[in-house]
Amino acid sequence: MTDIYLVRHGESEWNREGRIQGQFNSPLTEFGVAQAKAISSFLSDHLSYDQIQIYSSPLGRAQQTAEIIAEGINQSVESIIIEPRLNDFNLGEIAGTYGWDKVAELYPELASLRLNNPMHFHPPGGESGADFKARLMEFMDEIADHETPKLLVSHGIVNKFIRGIRKNLSGKQMIELGESQDTIYHLNNTQDQEIKVPDWLELIPN
Repeated sequence: MTDIYLVRHGESEWNREGRIQGQFNSPLTEFGVAQAKAISSFLSDHLSYDQIQIYSSPLGRAQQTAEIIAEGINQSVESIIIEPRLNDFNLGEIAGTYGWDKVAELYPELASLRLNNPMHFHPPGGESGADFKARLMEFMDEIADHETPKLLVSHGIVNKFIRGIRKNLSGKQMIELGESQDTIYHLNNTQDQEIKVPDWLELIPN
């Protein structure tokens, strides 16, 4: 398996407001831009490959993060591959809701499925957990044997599922994985490594 690095986009405006995003676009905040620059700076100092292929979710918050990272590691912004299968989970009618607690009030059975049986989680107008997993598996199968290392810039839930697929976890176990914006996940044949960006807040200007 090729070396894969997973990065979550920086803080978006809806992240700050506590709104569930799904496939809605929400731009990075100033803090989110600073987060992306901190990740880029860390990768520039520690990445051991001269060449790496960057893939991004089609959503603006991920693309903006990917472009900042590309510039920081001397990669061309034009070389970034926009990959639709790295898009965030399509949450349909519940996207835009102010937090999962509110979703639990409005759709208690749906909220329970999301946590306990995510493959059967299927919000109205959105996609199912099983469909989401299938599109990520298809993409991962395509890049599995590539020699060039890959940097995938997307979303917390995408990173959870990719790591879960690699570990053959249940849907419930995938949902319980972490999704911090200060962590880079490095996957290859021998490891699933969590790389915490050291002194994270010190790298981000006030």
